[in-house]
Amino acid sequence: MQNEAIRGMTFTQKILLGLVLGVAVGVFLGDLAGSFSTAGNIFIGLLQMTVLPYIVVSLIANLGRVSWSESRRLLTSAILVLLLLLLLGMIILFVIPVAFPTWSSGSFFRSALVEPDRVLDLVALYIPANPFNSLANNLVPAVVLFSILLGVGVSGVPGNQGLLNALAVLEESLIRINKVIITLTPLGVFAIAAGTAGTISLAELSRLQAYLITYTVIAGVLSFIVLPLLVSAVTPFKHRDLIAIPKDTLIMIFATAKIIVFMPQLVANVKKLFQMYDLDDETTTTGAEVLMPLAYPFPNLGTYTILMFVPFSAWYLGRSLDVGEQLLFQGSSLLSSFVAPVIGVPFLLDVMRIPADMMELFVMSTVYTDRIRVVLGAVHLLSLTIVTLCITRGCFKLDYKKLLKALLLSLLALGIALFSIRSLLDKAVNSTYSGDSALVEMRWMDRTVPVKLYRDELPPISDDAVNLGRLTAIRERGTLRVGFFPDSLPFAFLNDKSEAIGFDIEMAHMLASDLDVELEIVRTQYADINRMFAEGRLDIVMSGLAITPQRALSTEFSASPLDLTLGLLVADHRRKAFSSANSILRQKDLHFGIVQADNSFHRIVETSLPGVKTSVITSPRGFLKGEKPELDAVVYSAEGGSAWTLIYPDYSIVVPKPLIMHVSAAYPLPSNDSAWANFVSRWVEIKKKEGTVDALFDHWIMGLGAESLAPRWSVVRDVLHWVE
Repeated sequence: MQNEAIRGMTFTQKILLGLVLGVAVGVFLGDLAGSFSTAGNIFIGLLQMTVLPYIVVSLIANLGRVSWSESRRLLTSAILVLLLLLLLGMIILFVIPVAFPTWSSGSFFRSALVEPDRVLDLVALYIPANPFNSLANNLVPAVVLFSILLGVGVSGVPGNQGLLNALAVLEESLIRINKVIITLTPLGVFAIAAGTAGTISLAELSRLQAYLITYTVIAGVLSFIVLPLLVSAVTPFKHRDLIAIPKDTLIMIFATAKIIVFMPQLVANVKKLFQMYDLDDETTTTGAEVLMPLAYPFPNLGTYTILMFVPFSAWYLGRSLDVGEQLLFQGSSLLSSFVAPVIGVPFLLDVMRIPADMMELFVMSTVYTDRIRVVLGAVHLLSLTIVTLCITRGCFKLDYKKLLKALLLSLLALGIALFSIRSLLDKAVNSTYSGDSALVEMRWMDRTVPVKLYRDELPPISDDAVNLGRLTAIRERGTLRVGFFPDSLPFAFLNDKSEAIGFDIEMAHMLASDLDVELEIVRTQYADINRMFAEGRLDIVMSGLAITPQRALSTEFSASPLDLTLGLLVADHRRKAFSSANSILRQKDLHFGIVQADNSFHRIVETSLPGVKTSVITSPRGFLKGEKPELDAVVYSAEGGSAWTLIYPDYSIVVPKPLIMHVSAAYPLPSNDSAWANFVSRWVEIKKKEGTVDALFDHWIMGLGAESLAPRWSVVRDVLHWVE
């Protein structure tokens, strides 16, 4: 009975069933459902497999069949109308980020921060010098341009019918393959929904609704207000007729999420509209039958506006596209809209340097958004066909007063929509910032020895202990004495329980464990360490301190566990102004604070950025709290500065390109004790080779230690208690 019930379901019902079951399985299993994501990724790959080849073949075949000498006016009019519609889409993509509420964000260190900027080859992106290379590297704009030019070239060439027939066969073959893959959609949607529902956090889901709500409202306004208003302003047709006549077709398109299946009905809707106004003749009848299928492979507003997922993804990850990035996005999205979103979106994510794993969220959302997208796409096709036929039929009338009224009403509708979305999302989206909590609540990887924390100085030691070798003194005392500097995020700092934690504090635990002693930790200042070394009060300082020539003259250092990259802490709104050396040099009277009272860092700034004034500060905290308005930026390591942005999310760490300068961090040691210095240096090298340093870097500096180890809530674990 159940099998018969499933067989009796429509394909749409099966997809919705797959979605519901997937979400249910994800909620039931929680993080145990994460393995379903692999099957979901396989389905995504299969979907992408035939799309680009189909677009190439379809564009060449459709354009090759057109006789330009006979249909020049029809086609040139259609191209003009298409460009105007795409201009509307471009405007929509530009203003859509206004709908996203602002939310504070900071992030742990990411390697992309210190990587050289990837040079985007715009010529290779748009010009198919080697079409096969463009195909192999998924350079969508170049592939589309090549296909258009080849299709135009094939048109009118004597003897082209054989090629067109072959392309028709190939096109049909690709459609058949795609249909077979489409039959797997319920299973693919089930796998994606299960994997995502089992692993996505409530905060992530809260922010995803911003995309779903925004696209739904904008697509609805475009489909039923803006496009009908603009079409009615330049044609004899009334707004209500432009909606009433195709409404049944649009409902069926929404239900099936397919336009091409109902292409004959859309053509019939156009013919019926012209008949209703006694404007039908051979021109409109033939034109509708030619234009609708020819326009189908080209971009439509549904496919174009869904690319808003890219600026949404940037917002979702806590950043926004600046003007330069917007221009790059607009240029790349125009030709990317020629292909299905499953191809265009990952390409644009890559161009905008947004993590590719956002694609999983996009695919899951398409179960819903694809139905909205195809309705807007169908209205786009109807609008393009109707306006173009009116131009060729002679009933197109450019009434400026009527057009201005339609434009004003459209702007009003879009403005109200964006304002309403923003107001709704401000309340609905959980935008409470918790980055600072994530930092101070970070967990240990492996706290291995008992520890005592001293606020000021460690207790004094006996005179005899001062004369002993450091290794002997540590073992006899039974403790390793470690100093750290205040405000040394994320290397050494106090957590919400007033415990000393961080990359170097955990390294200190491991060093004490390997020496089979306990740990004593004290907060100190750089100026005091040599005195404390000489008095035997300190054995080592572990606090993310950089080695410089000046420091090496007066202090012994261990081998370096890691390199740091110099960057600038700046206010968020000025991030772009400090992202490159050239942009910094164009500014006048800049003043940088330098936490390290070391001439080496001042010389680096003065040499690399002449004209910038520098001064010493004790900590970046005063600047980040707004207490030093005279400073424009603070020189700080990118690795440490990222942690500060978690506490002060209105600030960012930037690495001015191409000034990517590294300094080595190491541990100050007492002078004149080569045995202790050699031991610590060899110990550091051992920890690097065995992978401990990399693991601690990922944990404390990349922020993996801030990710909750507690499994996602699930029925199987938290209700039934079948698993622990």
